[in-house]
Amino acid sequence: MRTESVALFSVRRMCEALGLNERNYYRWKNYQKGRKAKEEEYQAQVKLVEQVFEASDRTYGYRTIMAELNANGIEFSEYRIRKIMRENGFYPETRTKYRPYRTGKTDGRYKPNIVLQQFHQEAPNQVWAGDITYIQTNIGWVYLAVVIDLFNREVIGYSISKKINAELARSALGNAIAHYGVKEGLIFHSDRGAQYSSKSYEKMLEQNGITGSMSRPGCPYDNSCVESFFATLKKERIYRRNYDTIDDVRSDLFQYIELFYNRRRRHSVLGYLSPVMYRQLYDAGKVA
Repeated sequence: MRTESVALFSVRRMCEALGLNERNYYRWKNYQKGRKAKEEEYQAQVKLVEQVFEASDRTYGYRTIMAELNANGIEFSEYRIRKIMRENGFYPETRTKYRPYRTGKTDGRYKPNIVLQQFHQEAPNQVWAGDITYIQTNIGWVYLAVVIDLFNREVIGYSISKKINAELARSALGNAIAHYGVKEGLIFHSDRGAQYSSKSYEKMLEQNGITGSMSRPGCPYDNSCVESFFATLKKERIYRRNYDTIDDVRSDLFQYIELFYNRRRRHSVLGYLSPVMYRQLYDAGKVA
């Protein structure tokens, strides 16, 4: 029955009955087939972009997504990724909030600015930079101190506490020293906060053979690498979370800093490599 139907209603006879040109029918059919193939290819591309976007916790822009895809052998143009993100609503989720002003008395002396905004370092453990920021939680303010290696922008030490004091800053520095040691000639740069200008912090630097350096008064640009990290951390993570306890903060920041930022988040200043990738290439002699 099926064979008879095909024989009775061939394409040619149906085209003749409908007054259509058989060649035009096949041309239309091939067009539809090509259109379907293009749609399937587009949906496959959307899926690839979405996977990278979601893996970044919906924070990556088109340039970083392109770098991630290209690093995995998938060639995408900026235009194509921008088009896919726009058409599918893949907009980076970042927020900004008010940052409270930090005050405090100092019992130590200010160090001269040795770094002088020379943020590009040719090797690890030459210049470290640190600062403290506020995190709002349901139990009040919690404080985060970090130490960043300016060579690859890696967070090599950090500490979280309910108290903003010199011990918080010392704990972050101690964490960095425990992980990476101290190289001769190492410089630590910070702002003029009371925690970093305290005598106890100055003593810790001296005991470990680290030379202190401080920003000029009222000049955040002198420590802009750490400020940039805090801005990224807050927009990509902190302002999108609601913390009930300090343990919530510790767990979430471990996930962000250790598992995402250091190991996976690509930085334009590092040629769209993550800090750990960049350091590993240096160790292998592949970064000049």
